[in-house]
Amino acid sequence: LAAAPHFAKQTGRTLVIDWRGSCYLDKPFTNAFPVFFEPVQHIAGVRVICDDDLNERSFPGPFFPAWWNKPSIDCVYRPDEQIFRERDQLDQLFQSKRDCDANTVVCDACLMWRCDQKAEREIFRSIKPRAEIQARIDAMYREHFEPYSVIGIHV
Repeated sequence: LAAAPHFAKQTGRTLVIDWRGSCYLDKPFTNAFPVFFEPVQHIAGVRVICDDDLNERSFPGPFFPAWWNKPSIDCVYRPDEQIFRERDQLDQLFQSKRDCDANTVVCDACLMWRCDQKAEREIFRSIKPRAEIQARIDAMYREHFEPYSVIGIHV
């Protein structure tokens, strides 16, 4: 997520956070972002759409990377090699600081380490866990970690 707002800002695009099909939810058509985070209208000055009505929206083609222009049935299975290829294509596009001819740019490959710490900090300042999730985080911290210095690792 951290690499996309900068690209959107450079190119005048809207950022759509579409986390449907998340492995963290048992409902494939539910956008995970509003389940876990408070609604957000803008990130780094970029308009954001992240609500759960994404199933009602249609995104115009052509798409970048080009693989996403295939008929839907052909996109059901995406091998690892394709995901790595997309990651590299997106990285090249973002690093070029130019836009592309596609109407919709799909970032569905992990772009970890493809942005600087400033971009990551902007995301962490812009999004907040939902109140009930933050309450659970705070309670767990108080119960298990409060008197200690803690390093968290996500694998």
